[in-house]
This record gives sequence, C-alpha cells and structure tokens, in this order.
Amino acid sequence: MSKLRTFTSLTAALALASFSASPSLSDSAAPMPPFKAHVDMKTFMEHVLTPAAQIVWSVNGSVIDAKGEHDLSPRTDDDWERITSGAATLAEATNALMIPGRARDTEWNFYVKKLADAADKAYQAAEAHDLKSVAEVSDRLDGICASCHRHYGLE
Repeated sequence: MSKLRTFTSLTAALALASFSASPSLSDSAAPMPPFKAHVDMKTFMEHVLTPAAQIVWSVNGSVIDAKGEHDLSPRTDDDWERITSGAATLAEATNALMIPGRARDTEWNFYVKKLADAADKAYQAAEAHDLKSVAEVSDRLDGICASCHRHYGLE
C-alpha cells in the first residue's frame, strides 16, 4: 500500500473516530442553551415584531402629501433588501416568542407557527422580488396578528 493511501486511510479513520466521539446534536443528554427573554412582551412587540411587520406591511401602503399620492411598494434593489430584511427579522423573531416564559398557554405556539409560516413566505417572496405574493402575505400577516391580539387581549 502506498504512503499516500495509508495516510489518507489513517486521516479518514481519525476523522470518523473523532466525529463519532463528539456529542450528537440530537443527544438528549446535552444541556439546553440558557434561553432568556431580555425584555417583556410589550417591549418585544414594540421594538422587534411590530417594526419588522410594518416593513412587510408597507408594500401595500401609500403616502399622500402636497405632491400627491406615492406608492410605497418596492421598486429598487435597496427597497427589496429592506422588505427582505423585515421579513427575515419577523420570521426569526418568532423563535423568540417561544422562549420559556413568553408562551402564554397551549394555543400560543399555534399562533406563533402561523406567524412564522407567513413571515417565511414573505421572506421567500421578497427574495424573489414577487410583489404580488409579498402583498398577499402582508394581508395574511395582518389577520394573524389581529386574531392573536384579540385572543390574548394584547394592544
């Protein structure tokens, strides 16, 4: 056997041994990360969720000023990047809604999952510069937020 083949075999064997000796990601004995809510729910909604949602909702908006009506839907790559970032932030922020201590009851994660799915669809549509789909998801997000707020009396 050549030296190169022996070296390669030895390297592969060592890599396999060290990989199999490392703790598995699915190992239930591994401690959970120390999740911690740093702000209360009202502050989290005010500073994280609502600003991200408003960016996505803006695709359906317009502003009327002295010069007339201005459509807020994205037109430039920078506009699309803003929508994509807002949708990505909203999608990722749904994970923080499920930190122990934030979930209000057994139905909480049902609402969070609906929000996460819609935010992910908004993200995918924004990445594709698909205004029609972002606008449709924006309307759906509004309904999801409103139903959750009604259910939990959040205002």
